[in-house]
Amino acid sequence: MKTRQIRLSTIEQLQTRLKEFKGIKINIVLNDRTVLFGELKEVDNVQLTFINMRLQPYTLFFKEISEVYLDSKE
Repeated sequence: MKTRQIRLSTIEQLQTRLKEFKGIKINIVLNDRTVLFGELKEVDNVQLTFINMRLQPYTLFFKEISEVYLDSKE
């Protein structure tokens, strides 16, 4: 089984592909290059909600996000 890294960097990619990864741990790079890590909980057309490793919920608008990446096992 190999691991592949998936990178989503446009708003269109975030809107269409992120729904596939609910319940998966993701890395989020903000526009200021801050990186957040947590489990994806909800996604709609303009924002996502995730829970970090300290179990604190965060909601981010897609316009605040530079990139989302995660590992996918095949």
